[in-house]
Amino acid sequence: MKLSLAALLLLLASCLTPGHGILEANYTNLKCKCSKTISKPIHPNIIERIQVTPPGNGCPKSEALIWTRTKKILCVNPHDRWFQMVLKFLRRKAVSSTPPAPVSKKRTT
Repeated sequence: MKLSLAALLLLLASCLTPGHGILEANYTNLKCKCSKTISKPIHPNIIERIQVTPPGNGCPKSEALIWTRTKKILCVNPHDRWFQMVLKFLRRKAVSSTPPAPVSKKRTT
């Protein structure tokens, strides 16, 4: 009797575990992050980081998140013309600011 009661309690406890919460914590990118977007252009000098996410299972639209130097997170439309120009400017700036690769000369003996 004690063994069957213990087995029943173990089965009941395993059914009550919050498995959904664990899965939801691991797959947080299945929801849209932006409820609304701003359309006002942002100057590239205050941008610290940009993240563009493509449409996925949980969010049917592509999103662009901008982290500013003041630690604010802004959602913008990734298809806006001003955002595309900012991306192009930042890419050009990143390419020109990288130091050249070291060149080693071949020794001739």
